[in-house]
Amino acid sequence: MAAGTARRKGRGIMSSAEQAFDESETRWYLKVGDRRHGPYGRDEIARYLGEGRISPHSLLAREGGEDWRIARDDPELAPLFDRRTETRPPPQTAPAERDAGIGPDTALTVPALPDTLWAHIAYGLYASLLLGVSAPLVIIGAVLAHVNRKSARGTWLESHYVWQIRTFWIALPVTLVGSFTAIFLIGWVFLLAAWLWVVYRAIKGWLLLYREDPIADPKALF
Repeated sequence: MAAGTARRKGRGIMSSAEQAFDESETRWYLKVGDRRHGPYGRDEIARYLGEGRISPHSLLAREGGEDWRIARDDPELAPLFDRRTETRPPPQTAPAERDAGIGPDTALTVPALPDTLWAHIAYGLYASLLLGVSAPLVIIGAVLAHVNRKSARGTWLESHYVWQIRTFWIALPVTLVGSFTAIFLIGWVFLLAAWLWVVYRAIKGWLLLYREDPIADPKALF
């Protein structure tokens, strides 16, 4: 009887130690669109990364916090992200494990890694103003941003399309005012300001896109 009690106590001590270890493990929540999934441990993050279900640009926050950042910027996860993981074709869904409020038969939908081609073309059309090309090319760039935004929804690339769309719709009224008042000096001031602003935003966004970084605040003016 005493031996059995000792064994049970020993198992209780071991379970408590294991539980303390599990609770000390850092875990992260994954944000996909407006939904939050997880939390996941580092091994699960590594597995999802290897399967293409999480990308270096996925939004993660540590358990107990609301500091959302792209996955590769987390110092504890940064070693997991190398260039090879970004070239693997991702599946469309992953099984949900320990997801709060999500049943065992529910799939965790993670967007595929986005295609940046159209965003590059749109920035190129905006930047064509540097060559003195007429405004219609900028209009084509804005149309491309509008058309492709839906397919990029929930990914880091969406911030670039929002940036491009806002660039067009903010610059348009300024350009129209400048065109109608071009007979006065103030009209040319409006036109020059719109030209410089569009070129600046095109270059800034294009450089970030080349590095595959999101626009931190796509609704900002600068």
